[in-house]
Amino acid sequence: MEDSGIGFAPIKIDSGKNIHVISGVSGQLLKVDDHLNRLGEVSKPFPALITSSTIVNEKWIGVWVERDLRQARMAAFDINEAWSDGDTKAELRSNKLDSALHPSSSIWSQILDSEPTALSNVENSICFSTINRGIYRINDESKEIWRAEIPEWKKISKINSLDEIIGFLNTEEGIILFSKAGGFAVIDGSGNITKKGVLKLPEVVTGVEYEKEKGWFIKLNGKYFATLSKLTDSPKIYKVLGPIYDVKSIQEDWIWTGWRHDGKLSKDGSIIMESRENIGIGIVGDNVLTNDGVWEKIRI
Repeated sequence: MEDSGIGFAPIKIDSGKNIHVISGVSGQLLKVDDHLNRLGEVSKPFPALITSSTIVNEKWIGVWVERDLRQARMAAFDINEAWSDGDTKAELRSNKLDSALHPSSSIWSQILDSEPTALSNVENSICFSTINRGIYRINDESKEIWRAEIPEWKKISKINSLDEIIGFLNTEEGIILFSKAGGFAVIDGSGNITKKGVLKLPEVVTGVEYEKEKGWFIKLNGKYFATLSKLTDSPKIYKVLGPIYDVKSIQEDWIWTGWRHDGKLSKDGSIIMESRENIGIGIVGDNVLTNDGVWEKIRI
């Protein structure tokens, strides 16, 4: 199918059980269902870039960062309620009130003094990292469960200042975090690191997916991706047409979309790729949302 579009350029789709939240390049938000029907109107609750987000239970949690004004917020929204526009950037800049401005329609909101990254749903809670501060786990009401220091890896210690945590996943081993440089760490229920390692990869890690039956799919920032059954294995490297922006586990395959192509990795290790003239940002069912905000059928 093709349509007239969502009306803005998207950067990400967060998928819940039956609702998908699309983030835009200027802080726009739009909810759609599994059939791509709009659930309410486009809203812009806070005048800043959305830098990280996830869905936990019936809440969408996002981080907004306005670097020029040194303003940042983390806030939660009920995905079943209507969301409205908030203050403008001019109002944020000129705010002289004793109370700070917060995202409109939020259930809770926090003022941040350090930018969180890698917001991830881990067993109905939220894990994230703050640059040069630490790693945290909170519940969906913003109550802290634990905090810990950011792991360090000797093999990549020379680039510590450039490295960054990019995601957390829950597995049978525990919570596992990954860094851009390929570092990983296993964390127990109290926030203690029980194991660390570094994967040898040809490019920077941009995202990680895990399925018990399939193992790991590691997105990289150039013309490769990697898979492995266990973190102790050597990664198997595959060449693709460009960066992968979204990947889904569908039946026995990994299906993805990205820079000017869609692709599929089958259980037997074979790859199918089909070119597209635009960039695939996210997948809902068998539909791809492109960088110009239009829904198209996936090409493979």
